[in-house]
Amino acid sequence: LKPKVSIVAISYNHEQYIRQALDSFLNQKTNFEFEIIVGDDCSTDNTASIIKEYAEKYPALLKPILRTKNIGVQRNFSDTMSKASGKYIALCECDDFWTDPNKIQIQADFLDSNPQCSLCFHPVNVFFEGKKGEEATFPNKEDFKDFSLKELLKQNFIQTNSVMYRKQNHIDIPDSILPVDWYLHLYNAQFGEIGYIDKVM
Repeated sequence: LKPKVSIVAISYNHEQYIRQALDSFLNQKTNFEFEIIVGDDCSTDNTASIIKEYAEKYPALLKPILRTKNIGVQRNFSDTMSKASGKYIALCECDDFWTDPNKIQIQADFLDSNPQCSLCFHPVNVFFEGKKGEEATFPNKEDFKDFSLKELLKQNFIQTNSVMYRKQNHIDIPDSILPVDWYLHLYNAQFGEIGYIDKVM
């Protein structure tokens, strides 16, 4: 059975955080098949062995790409995304995690019922390790007139771990492009509207 959603995650030296990220993917409750593709860019810590451990435990779900040579964030993202076979792609880098086990179900349902949207996203909680009281929710809806391509060109209001795209023909990300996620949001936003789900997930 072909997965409906591909969770695409990239990692580099994320050993402190990656278990929390992978657990949050595995905890997703859906009425469809999904896959998890993790591209590790030749981490120098224990990240790759943690991914391997999870892949051995969940071979049907988790497809690891463990690079033996560092290729950089752009090419790691491009290549990892190109392996996705789902109708929809949900992004998350491995130092982030999801808090809602219904997240990808909610977003896939949204794209199913809003064919005019080429992507959707939601606000996220941002917190700083070791700094109490510095939490914030981003984006704050009051700060934006609309979530349009024109506004997105001015400011990246989409956090990587909140986005789900309709799968487009795969593109190579130029090595000179940073930040990669903003470029990907803009690339996908040209094919339709940007959907906003007002729920932190």
